[in-house]
Amino acid sequence: MSFNTKSKKSLFENDIFRHKVINLTLGWTFILLGLVGSLLPVLQGFLFFFVGLLFLSKEYHWAFRLVEWLRVRIRKYSPKAGRFLERSEVYLEGEVHKIATEKHYLRKRVITLIALILLLAAIAWALTLFVRWVVELF
Repeated sequence: MSFNTKSKKSLFENDIFRHKVINLTLGWTFILLGLVGSLLPVLQGFLFFFVGLLFLSKEYHWAFRLVEWLRVRIRKYSPKAGRFLERSEVYLEGEVHKIATEKHYLRKRVITLIALILLLAAIAWALTLFVRWVVELF
């Protein structure tokens, strides 16, 4: 009795399933960030909310209709913003495709993001020390 293990694929090896999981995860994460951002003055809640809707519009019809409604309003009042919206949507679709298909792409992106956050934290810390030093001088 032999078992054919070559034809067995895990569910997450399916590209369509990976795209769906990535779209839903990123979409709902950005929606939550948008809701938090609407309560906090430091985050731009609308932008996070809109990016979340862009991801969710690939999976939910209600989100697609809402994004289309917003697109019409944005194009009507600001054609430049409408073009920016189209370019950003193409970019996000490309990123999701790369994350779903390339093996280590997400890991590289996460490492780059962590490095940038650490760099910004170090710069903020250095600026804080500098400002304290200047205040103590005067």
